[in-house]
Amino acid sequence: MVTIGDTTWPSWWAYLRQFDTYALLLVAAAACTFVFTPVYIRLAQRLNWVDRPRGRHRHVRVTPTMGGIVVFLPVFAGALVALATNNLVGEKLREGRTHVLALLGCTAITMLLGVVDDRRAVRPRVKLLVQFLIAVVAVALGFRVEAITLPWLDSLVIPSYVGIGLSVLWIVGITNAINLTDGLDGLAAGVCLLAAGVNTLVAIWLGNHTMAVMMVLLTGALLGFLRYNFHPARVFLGDTGALALGVFLALASLRSAQKAHTAVMILIPLFALGYPIIDTMLAIARRSMKGQPLFSSDRDHIHHRLLDRGHKPSAAAIRIYFLSLLLCLLCIAAAAANHLILGVGMALVLGLTVFAARVLGYLEWGGWTVDRRETRILHAAAQLSRLKLRAAKSDDERVRALGITATELGCGKVELTRDSIVCEWQLPSYDAAANGSVHTAAEQDDVTIRFHLPAAMANDDPRLQLLDDLAAEIPRSS
Repeated sequence: MVTIGDTTWPSWWAYLRQFDTYALLLVAAAACTFVFTPVYIRLAQRLNWVDRPRGRHRHVRVTPTMGGIVVFLPVFAGALVALATNNLVGEKLREGRTHVLALLGCTAITMLLGVVDDRRAVRPRVKLLVQFLIAVVAVALGFRVEAITLPWLDSLVIPSYVGIGLSVLWIVGITNAINLTDGLDGLAAGVCLLAAGVNTLVAIWLGNHTMAVMMVLLTGALLGFLRYNFHPARVFLGDTGALALGVFLALASLRSAQKAHTAVMILIPLFALGYPIIDTMLAIARRSMKGQPLFSSDRDHIHHRLLDRGHKPSAAAIRIYFLSLLLCLLCIAAAAANHLILGVGMALVLGLTVFAARVLGYLEWGGWTVDRRETRILHAAAQLSRLKLRAAKSDDERVRALGITATELGCGKVELTRDSIVCEWQLPSYDAAANGSVHTAAEQDDVTIRFHLPAAMANDDPRLQLLDDLAAEIPRSS
């Protein structure tokens, strides 16, 4: 029992009262996104900030996007309010003011990149360059690994150039890993919610009040937002949200574990973000072995595999949540235990990864290496089509640009219909009987694009995906 003033409280209650400010910030952030997300949805619809079902965007209705704006507004506002709070948390936060402002600034710049990408489709290499520059600035402002302690060994000071390189790689890698995860309603928001919650606990545990406040704000904001982002989603994070979440979590996790350089604490962010990291590593391996450009899209991510096996989007997301929760619990258990438990936990994670890869068919390596040379030629043709599509001034030029890739795929004819006006491209040797299958790659806003292709291609998802991506390059207004 603990006596405070004239009142006697149980010791556990007195302990929990230390975290009043954190609880208040969590509830306030969750309430803000819960209340204001519907307002943002209506605003986004009015301003035409929407994602239409076309190309690799397989949702069935026009949906507001750039939801990252409504997620991070309470985070930014909450951080500024907490800085002005006259209590221990506010005092500690002001001590780390530089890192707070640096975190908010890097996140805001990344959000701006996401907004431009959601509205104008920034090229992948340009996005990567901007992310790299943001990571370099963040490292210069103190978000970097400086030393680690390996199990059963003494502390190891990392050379500065190694620490800088690892830190930049971590920031850019996590940013893109979260972005790749955002392919299923509620998936990125849910996985980031769990990761933010774990990093909140780690930061509080280590007495890092600065990052604890930032992570608890993000946890609350995502909690309120997930109500509208879960299947069927009424609003998408967009690249605005996914990229910003990646940068925020990457920087905050680096800073959260910076006070304790033990291997356990360094591994906690790694485990907490285990799903997006594993999915990204599989994507890199898959595309490299196929001869496919690393920046190209496909429908072979873990969540796509679950959907292809008959799972509903909500069920697939919940299964991945459960896996992420197990990894997060393992993080916390490892942090509280010895190195033996850590080793057992890492072996368990490796075993689960191999098992999941086997169940989802990722160990069927033969399918990854078929027609590597043909795949490279096909994607080179697709890149040429994209360049010509961007330079095209008329639908006639656009349909001829699509014909470059169509030729490599064996398509005999391409039709682009806009406002009842049809533009066609076809091979001189076009045979309607041999090209009896028709794939509609886009059909909205009075624009329809149809590819006449051989029946053998009707179920060739990777190639159909490539056609969908090219069709997405066609402007909705001529």
